[in-house]
Amino acid sequence: MKHRTDINILLLILAFGWAVTGTALCESRLLVVHKWGDSLGVYSSNTGEQLGTIPVGKVPHELALSVDHKLAYVTEYGVRSYTEESEGGNTISIIDLQSLSQTGVIDLGKYHRPHGILMGKSGRLYVTVDFPPALLVIDPEERRIERQYELDQSLPHMVAVFSDESRAYTANSGSGTISVIDLNLEKTISTIPIGGVPMGFALTRDNSRLFASNRTGDSVALIDTGTNSIVRMIRLEGQPARLLLTQNDDLLLVSLHEAGDVAVIDTKTLEAVGRFHAGSNVEGMNVDEQAGFGYVSAQGDDKIVKFSLGDWKVRLQIETGARPDPIQLLH
Repeated sequence: MKHRTDINILLLILAFGWAVTGTALCESRLLVVHKWGDSLGVYSSNTGEQLGTIPVGKVPHELALSVDHKLAYVTEYGVRSYTEESEGGNTISIIDLQSLSQTGVIDLGKYHRPHGILMGKSGRLYVTVDFPPALLVIDPEERRIERQYELDQSLPHMVAVFSDESRAYTANSGSGTISVIDLNLEKTISTIPIGGVPMGFALTRDNSRLFASNRTGDSVALIDTGTNSIVRMIRLEGQPARLLLTQNDDLLLVSLHEAGDVAVIDTKTLEAVGRFHAGSNVEGMNVDEQAGFGYVSAQGDDKIVKFSLGDWKVRLQIETGARPDPIQLLH
């Protein structure tokens, strides 16, 4: 009972703090990939007004920002579903966020269907590709592949990378596994079976724990990165898709694709402490803790839902292009 009381007190404190800072109405720009609109949209976080649209390649999927937040990199998957067998795309668009225009393309050559993308502190991009299944390390300034790690698992989806870029993880949606890649040794050092369809990741700030969603298994795996073993499977119905940790790793937000909900997990007890409905086929998420708000894409409704942190209430619904997914914030 005492721990439950502590959680309630924590949530009240967070809600109060977020509510106070939220009154400042600090406006951010939301960058949203329109997967079926072949574009990147820019929206006001306060009003939902569309500020611009930048055309990109066919069926863009995920999004990463440069270290200085002046550029965006958008993977161009080329097909609408990971279950399709066609070759798909092999490019990444480069977007200038000041002029809101595409300024170039990174050609991936023989590597097709780029999906997950992450920017390391070094300025290198880490990108998963379906065919052949691999993790690519890309120099975005030179627009070339620096290293490639071909995998013996299928359909690597999202990617997580240690803060020092010594290790990477891929969620292998076609194999029900997670690959662990030592980037210094330049090889896969472990394969972790979690079953079902692995999709999203959230890595703690100290790199000690990795949360991994299993969409068809209705669960989230908690992995000890020291031993590369599963500590616990957290049952969560509704098809967990994307995961997001709050700034201090206190709470884990989980978008539930089939249910259309966002669940909130206390990372100490690994129990749900909140859940709310956002729309149809929810997936991409982001939070602005200073302002006290979060954002989640409801793909089936072509909208982004803005919600308040702490009480988890919907505050604004933003109409977008077709099939919005990843969301990035620009202050």
